[in-house]
Amino acid sequence: MTYITEKARRSGVTAAAEQRRTLISMIHIARTQLGMDEDSYRANLAHYAKGKTSCSQLTVPELFTVLEAFKDLGFKPTANKRLSPRTADGPKGERSAIRALWIFMHRAGFIEDGSEAALNAWVQRMTAAANDGTGIAEVQWLRGEDAARTLNSLKRWARRCLFENLKKRGYQPDPKDSYKELLQRWERINGAML
Repeated sequence: MTYITEKARRSGVTAAAEQRRTLISMIHIARTQLGMDEDSYRANLAHYAKGKTSCSQLTVPELFTVLEAFKDLGFKPTANKRLSPRTADGPKGERSAIRALWIFMHRAGFIEDGSEAALNAWVQRMTAAANDGTGIAEVQWLRGEDAARTLNSLKRWARRCLFENLKKRGYQPDPKDSYKELLQRWERINGAML
């Protein structure tokens, strides 16, 4: 963990400060995951960090010690699993819009599996009819008319999901509202969390 992120490098944050911030964040996540109340959290810090009861007082080695102790207590750090390739490395245009919309629908709870594999399976089904029964197996292989048709199909599906979700929650969306209008209304209600 002695690396420095590009964001930290640009803002002038040192590797040690970035490492410290990461460790403190992980300890706070562990506290939540382990369901510790304030008193038990402070007691654990005091036990593993020579009487200190606040992460801000701990040295980096002490932060490591506390984190390892929380792992022994059952904390399981999770890796940030990407749902699609990084934007800088991935294809541009309609294919990126398809991926972004798919991930939005997953995070909004409209679809169960937000993975690239699930998206590829859906793309293959959607493109099969237009390609003599053989669909395009990967979203990254979509080009031209196939990409536009697939994006529009996904937008129509997202529009139906947004409409039904708003209706189910007691709002009365107009059936003539476009995808964009429904999305803006949905985001006002839910916050632009996605």
